[in-house]
Amino acid sequence: MNVPLHAVTVSGRALALFGVLLTASSALAAEPASPAADEKADTRARLDGGEIIVQTTPVEGSGVPKIKAMGVVDAPPAAIWAVIERCGDYKKTMIRTAESVELSRKGNVVRCRVTIELPFPLKNLTATTDAIHTVVPGKKWQRRWTLVEGDYVRNSGSWTLLPFDDEGKRTLVIYEVNAEPKIAIPDSIQRAAQKKSLPNLFEHLRETIH
Repeated sequence: MNVPLHAVTVSGRALALFGVLLTASSALAAEPASPAADEKADTRARLDGGEIIVQTTPVEGSGVPKIKAMGVVDAPPAAIWAVIERCGDYKKTMIRTAESVELSRKGNVVRCRVTIELPFPLKNLTATTDAIHTVVPGKKWQRRWTLVEGDYVRNSGSWTLLPFDDEGKRTLVIYEVNAEPKIAIPDSIQRAAQKKSLPNLFEHLRETIH
């Protein structure tokens, strides 16, 4: 059977185009992971190994940075939430807490008064805060608070709990805070809070759960 010359030409061009597309798609598939993906994988590996990661971010208009700490606790989120959502028990369940009182609970809004211990000769700091509790079963548990009154210029932050594994037996705990006291806090104490106090907080939480 005779095939028209133009049909052969079109077919050849189509094959050439297919070859180009195939080569391009292969090249795309072979591209290395992006730096962001590598960083995310590295962070997860560090958390999986038990590391507590602390990060700081400058806050406009504040002399104190926002602090974010992350760590994995080998317990289901609901078990950890039972500790986080009861601020009246913080004197027993949290470190450096001199007093803790739950003042009211209306729906998902909880008002608390908590006094934090500071090393001598600094005086302890007290804050009354309103916290909004948000629970999305199986996905997220969060306590987010803002300052009502107390010994702070600002005091806001959150506890966020996320499942770390498919079985729901391990939890990624994220703690964020921007707390600026009315009194001056020496830089040495602020650095100690970032390097020691926050990791100690997570270790204490792990021990409390178990």
